[in-house]
Amino acid sequence: MKIGFIQGNAGASGDMLLGAMVDAGFPLHELEKCTEQLKLPAVKIYADQVIRKGITGTKLTVECQEEDQHRHLHDIEEIINKSNLSLRIKEQAIKIFRALATAEAAVHNCAIEKVHFHEVGAVDAIVDIVGSCYGLEYLGIEELFCSPLRVGFGEVKCAHGILPVPAPATVQLLTGIPCYAGDYDGEWVTPTGAAILSTLCAGWMEMPFLTIEKTGCGAGSNEREIPNLLRLVIGKSNIQNLPANEIEVLETNIDDMNPEILPYLGEQLLEIPVLDFQFAPVVMKKGRIGTKITVLIEPDSAPQVLEVIFRETSTLGIRRSRVKRVCLTRETKVVEVYGELIRIKVGLLNERIVQIAPEYEDCKLVAKTSGLPLKEIYDLAKKIFKEKDENL
Repeated sequence: MKIGFIQGNAGASGDMLLGAMVDAGFPLHELEKCTEQLKLPAVKIYADQVIRKGITGTKLTVECQEEDQHRHLHDIEEIINKSNLSLRIKEQAIKIFRALATAEAAVHNCAIEKVHFHEVGAVDAIVDIVGSCYGLEYLGIEELFCSPLRVGFGEVKCAHGILPVPAPATVQLLTGIPCYAGDYDGEWVTPTGAAILSTLCAGWMEMPFLTIEKTGCGAGSNEREIPNLLRLVIGKSNIQNLPANEIEVLETNIDDMNPEILPYLGEQLLEIPVLDFQFAPVVMKKGRIGTKITVLIEPDSAPQVLEVIFRETSTLGIRRSRVKRVCLTRETKVVEVYGELIRIKVGLLNERIVQIAPEYEDCKLVAKTSGLPLKEIYDLAKKIFKEKDENL
């Protein structure tokens, strides 16, 4: 699988993303072919090599005729749908513009059909958005990932006057996405950049596992305290199911609690639910025997899990950490053993089965009804599955 990874330490804008694609091998004449299909008024595109803090990147500039009209969402969708671009490009571009319209509508408290796209509906924004979708398809990028985004701070001047950074529409678009202000003021993520990435990115993380094939840097307009470059890394991954999100690990050690409480704690955690938990014996200071409680959770469930642990145990503190988790693609199959159905959990790597695990509760039921040992039911379920599955 070919993937693209964006480093967001210098923020993001539509022209920076498009410039990075051109820098990575997306020909300018292909981008011009894309804009010709949109039948936009007299568009000229320039790609110049520039230096930002000693590092080379491509600065993309879109020149077009001045326009007085303000486009609505349906106007932009009509422009895209009338083109001869692929269905995938059309769907992605329209999805991005709908995300923009939804964000603007939320900011201005109006219906998305009433949103005037004065800035984001300008010709250069249409080129940035549709061109980015076209570029991803040309470069063969199947999935796009991005690191947490630097958004900046301070104020920015726009059509609505002086607004705080990040701009209100940008904040709406980046809801649920990892961001940070950074040490330098100014607007580092534009609404167009936020709309493209929030719509197209499959996950937000530091660089995933991949074999790098090529890179490209798209330059922003301003000189900054750090290189104002968005870097796109393109490569192949041997792991099909890349982790889209980090998980959180909660840990605490306890040596002054009745251990009979632990099973009940486990029940409470499973009801939340959590991804997994374990209780392990440990030797603590002064030689006391204690229990180490480890819980794996989705970050969003942290408040609820923390409350349960504090309420149900005697701990005074809980350690928290973020970790990355790589998972096999998972499927569930079914086999029949002694007239009963047993579910088989299957783990695949690059579409090849590498793990199989019969479901415990199903095997237990068959063991009770047949009178056979549970371990024999496990082995029989695996044997039947291997005999019928062609991927093993």
